[in-house]
Amino acid sequence: MSSEARRFIEQAAAIQDVDPRDARSLGYTARILTIATLPHRAQPGDHYERQNGGYRLIVQTVPGAGLPFGSYPRLLLSWLSTEIVRTRSRELELGRSMAQFLDQLGLSRSGGRGCVANAGAPARSAGTIWRLRGQIARLFGARFILQNLIAEGEGIEILPIGDRVQLWAGEEGVSGRGFPSAVRVSEPFFEHVLRGPVPVDLRALRALKRSPLALDLYTWLTYRAFVQRNGGRAAAAVPWPALQAQFGADYPLGSRGLADFKKAFHLAYRRVQIVYPAAQLDDLGHSLAVLASAPHIRARRFATDV
Repeated sequence: MSSEARRFIEQAAAIQDVDPRDARSLGYTARILTIATLPHRAQPGDHYERQNGGYRLIVQTVPGAGLPFGSYPRLLLSWLSTEIVRTRSRELELGRSMAQFLDQLGLSRSGGRGCVANAGAPARSAGTIWRLRGQIARLFGARFILQNLIAEGEGIEILPIGDRVQLWAGEEGVSGRGFPSAVRVSEPFFEHVLRGPVPVDLRALRALKRSPLALDLYTWLTYRAFVQRNGGRAAAAVPWPALQAQFGADYPLGSRGLADFKKAFHLAYRRVQIVYPAAQLDDLGHSLAVLASAPHIRARRFATDV
């Protein structure tokens, strides 16, 4: 067993042994991430769409700035949501150094700009510090549009993530000297989070951070379990093409793309089950049944119990 696999198993065991409140790891994420997902890999252009039934998620960004993608924006959105619920404030402090903020996200520290990709963004070979800087810029330069296609008049919710971001000064933002970095989230995003924050175990997000699809699946299953438990809903079967439209950002349409997506989905599900054993799915061939499962976070007053 590799050291990485061993570390993952150890993290999963700790999650099962200690309640997230006792471990101070109760967190939240935005409900929008349970409806449709961000790209897993870098995407060309400045416009991105995903659809989930009667909902469409559109992400738009400043031309040339690049769309947010991968695990970092997902971890960032969870951090923002958790701090919004905890502080009830739009003004959020990231800390006195990038290294300190990386620790909060459960990311290792490495510098280096790496080679430069299109739009001036750091390429994948860049260190975590510069990759995180780049994804913060992409996320705060984007706006999310959630369109309800079945609502009367096609309801639209426009969610720019932030109004202002001030990142750390210095070559790599690793110094603890100087003023702390801060962000100001937008009023629409602030209200969106507080209307229905999705409770998550931050330890699970950190354990799954290497797989954007596993992060998406964990968040979705946590949300579905809570909705099913509190709404008294029976197990739901979702057609595989609909799941691909919701989660499979990097898989082409058609039988080959769907087969590749199903393989990746099942691999991600096996990882999620290690940290969240109660999550139960049943592959019915043409569809996937989401069985009634215990929520990963015990029901309390989620919006205030941080």
